[in-house]
Amino acid sequence: MLKTETKPVTTTPKNETSLTIDYPRPNEKVNPGHYAIRITATGGTPCVMASIDAGEFASCRYDNGYWWFDWQATSGRHSVVARTSDSAVETRARRFEVVSSGNHN
Repeated sequence: MLKTETKPVTTTPKNETSLTIDYPRPNEKVNPGHYAIRITATGGTPCVMASIDAGEFASCRYDNGYWWFDWQATSGRHSVVARTSDSAVETRARRFEVVSSGNHN
């Protein structure tokens, strides 16, 4: 008889909030100009905020099931952090780079 290993299942309770920065991806290279950072929130989050390069947190807009942070991307390496408006949940910094159109290597 084969012995099977069971692994514990990790789930997030329905009332527990979680945040995920969907875009930009880690270390992604994006174009300068308008960029909409996409954040997924679960657990009935009332409001999400984002911060670029450890600056002030600003409110995101909610549309089509996601939270969006509209930003005028400037060249260079950057990081973004998202949090709930009550600061109860905060993501790790997501690092990415803004490069001119021809430099996405």
